[in-house]
Amino acid sequence: MSMARDERAGLAADLSRLGPDAPTLCEGWTARDLLTHVLLRENDPLAIPGMAVSVFDAVTQARADKMEASGSFEDLVARFAQGPGRFSIFRVPGMDAAANSMEYFIHHEDLLRAQPGWRPRQLGHRAELRLAGIIRKYGRALTRRSPVGVRAEMTGLGDPITLHPGDRIVTIVGKPSEILLLLTGRTSVAQVDVLGEPDTLSEFIRSDHSL
Repeated sequence: MSMARDERAGLAADLSRLGPDAPTLCEGWTARDLLTHVLLRENDPLAIPGMAVSVFDAVTQARADKMEASGSFEDLVARFAQGPGRFSIFRVPGMDAAANSMEYFIHHEDLLRAQPGWRPRQLGHRAELRLAGIIRKYGRALTRRSPVGVRAEMTGLGDPITLHPGDRIVTIVGKPSEILLLLTGRTSVAQVDVLGEPDTLSEFIRSDHSL
């Protein structure tokens, strides 16, 4: 199985276990809202513009309301677990693995790490290698707003890699999974060390790391 399929299955199981009203790290979202988001993203092209551009918010909200009314929470969880719909672009071979591995890993953690007493999952070396590959591929885009240079030192995976060039540098040290959470704005839960000069660290911490 690809990481996208693994994370889809795990996210579906945890959505079902925790229920529709469980909190998430996404501000203002419950588990129901998160589920609606991932279903719309891969099955309803009309809803996608509003996920990025506020002028389309009303359209996206209307599509979300329609999605939520189409079945019970458990029905929608089961639909998500089955994979993209028949006419979804994510049915194109390779598209699910390419576009959803990071998406579902992050949203799975958004759900799990919002729960009381959460502990980080032990993903295993293979999954961490896949996430390291995502950091290498998308790290420059994920750090594009940083006012200082950024390096990642991924635990057990060799020398640091430069994600964002700069004269003043911070180095993020940790597992690939934890570094990716930091780079996508989950700063309050990412278990990493960020090293650098105090002023440089302060600028980096104040910058926007959201997707």
